[in-house]
Order: sequence, then C-alpha cells, then structure tokens
Amino acid sequence: MILLSILILVIVAGVYMLYSFIFGAAYFPSYDIQSLRRAVKKSLELFKDQDQIVFADLGSGFGRVCFEVVKIDHKIKCVGVEIDPIKVFWSRLMASIKRLEDRVVFIRGDIRKTDTRGFDIIYMFLWPGITREIEEKIFRDRGRTRVIISLEHPLRLGRVEKLGKYYIEYIS
Repeated sequence: MILLSILILVIVAGVYMLYSFIFGAAYFPSYDIQSLRRAVKKSLELFKDQDQIVFADLGSGFGRVCFEVVKIDHKIKCVGVEIDPIKVFWSRLMASIKRLEDRVVFIRGDIRKTDTRGFDIIYMFLWPGITREIEEKIFRDRGRTRVIISLEHPLRLGRVEKLGKYYIEYIS
C-alpha cells in the first residue's frame, strides 16, 4: 500500500512537471530581490505624478515578486499572471493571508495572450525566446507600459539600462 502511494505520488508529480514544461511554465524563482527593488525604485521616477502604478509580473509563480514590489511604494498595485492553476491558487491564498487582496491580484492565463496595455511596469523572468516574444508584443500593443524589467535576459527594442542581472527597458 505504501509503495502504491509513493508510485501514485511520483506519477502525479511527473504529470505536473510535464504540464509545466509543455505550457512553458517551468518554475525557477526570481532571485536578487534587492536589485529588483532598486530597479523598481529607479523606474518609479517616471510615475511620480500618478496616483496608482500598475505593475505586472508575467509568469508570477508563487507570487514572490508581487509581494515584494507592493512593499516598495503604496501606489503600486501588482497583477501576477501565471498559467499554473496550483501556483495561482497558492498565490491568491497568500495574498489573502497577508491581507493584500486590494493591492495584489493573481490571474490564471497564458502570458503570450495577456493584454499588456493596462500595465505601467512589466516584469518578467522567462526563457529567452519567450522574453523576446513578450517584448515584441508589448511594443506592438503600445499600451501605457513605459518600463519593462527582465531578469537575466537582454531586452533590445527600447532604451535599456543594466542594473546587476536586471535589464530595465524604457519605452517612449
């Protein structure tokens, strides 16, 4: 009975991991949160006249980035977009426990199909090819986005600064 339980657990874990890879949602958490804070603070200079700044974390995983960025400034509202329903459920639960439901929202969706026009700042830590695809989509959509922050993977369509392992792209 124990062996059967272990086998079922291994199969479920395998299917879950396979699901993540098929949908491009392999999980590796963002790191160097201190540099991310510096990148966001630097970006906030562009939004000093706004009452609210909408920050998006594309591929939000378990929500760590959203929970961190709302600590930076009371004007920031974070929207996490994640395809994995388990991570979305967990992130929503944590937002509720932390009493941040009014400032942090998690939606289940494919980041490649997400309407990015309503976001001021977009953060992503994705595979290089998907990073390029999303960057091109943001430029095509031409919404209100003025800053894109990418961990590790270079951005190339706007004016880009590098801060540690983060690339900060300014869109005019």
